[in-house]
Amino acid sequence: MSAEKAPQLLALDWGTTSLRAFLVTADGTAVERLSAPRGILQLKDGDFAADYEEIAGDWLARYPQLPAIACGMIGSRQGWREAPYAEAPAGLAELAKGLVSVAGRNGHRLAIVPGVVYRAAAAPPDVMRGEETQMLGALADADPAGPTVFVLPGTHSKWAIAEAGRIVWFATFMTGELYAVLKAESILGRLMTGEGEDTRSFRLGLARAADASPAAGALLHKLFSARSLALFDELPATGIASYLSGLLIGSEIDEALAAVSARLGLRPLCVTLIGEAALSRLYREALGARGIEGRLAEPDATARGLLAIAQAAGLLGW
Repeated sequence: MSAEKAPQLLALDWGTTSLRAFLVTADGTAVERLSAPRGILQLKDGDFAADYEEIAGDWLARYPQLPAIACGMIGSRQGWREAPYAEAPAGLAELAKGLVSVAGRNGHRLAIVPGVVYRAAAAPPDVMRGEETQMLGALADADPAGPTVFVLPGTHSKWAIAEAGRIVWFATFMTGELYAVLKAESILGRLMTGEGEDTRSFRLGLARAADASPAAGALLHKLFSARSLALFDELPATGIASYLSGLLIGSEIDEALAAVSARLGLRPLCVTLIGEAALSRLYREALGARGIEGRLAEPDATARGLLAIAQAAGLLGW
């Protein structure tokens, strides 16, 4: 391997259900990577040191002096060691300052990135772990002149605003979790058949979510239409899941855009999407239906974010 492509950092995204690891070069390129269903909830006895050595042992043997850093739920109260939340506004300096360190069985140290907490007057706190690293990694790919609006779709979708390299506001929406619960455990799922996507039904759900007329009601009323439309054959059984997805994603986007617009004083024309490809595609379509461009972040934003935090903390020695 050439000197310019030699790894400078072992970077881990260690979440609740899965783990992704990267060997990262000085320019943020992931030259090697691995992933496994080895999230913090998968550890039977909570022996994080043993799991760390098993996962990264080959890399640690080849590059024993390589600094290592991790983000995500590994730094939660249920993880290896809690890394207390950094207060928003937070950027590279605040995250670097909040790093905590643990040691593996063979003495290999691992720095753990804190999450971020946002507090607004007269409102409960909102928190994230892992998403802050992805956003800062995406910011490293650009030099925005003004605020950047992010959306990170998932079980708990995050909307955020970054200014001057710092996360200044964010909000969490339990869209993915609500979809999963309604599909599996509620009466709405009883008539659903098939697993395929139905574009027409998804768009119908998006339109239903956007209907702000008094007769349409709010989300709690609209949700029941996933059943009533199917009962009267106005929605195919194979399209109910897509309709529900469109209804929930559309409702999230409308609520989030209202909050973002109030914060910025104007409606954003573009948001940056960071997430799994299939889900990001649905969000791009939903955003497009609202006249908003959904711009995909460059791949491996997490690896670049971890590299930037490690640099800010002086872990790399250059």
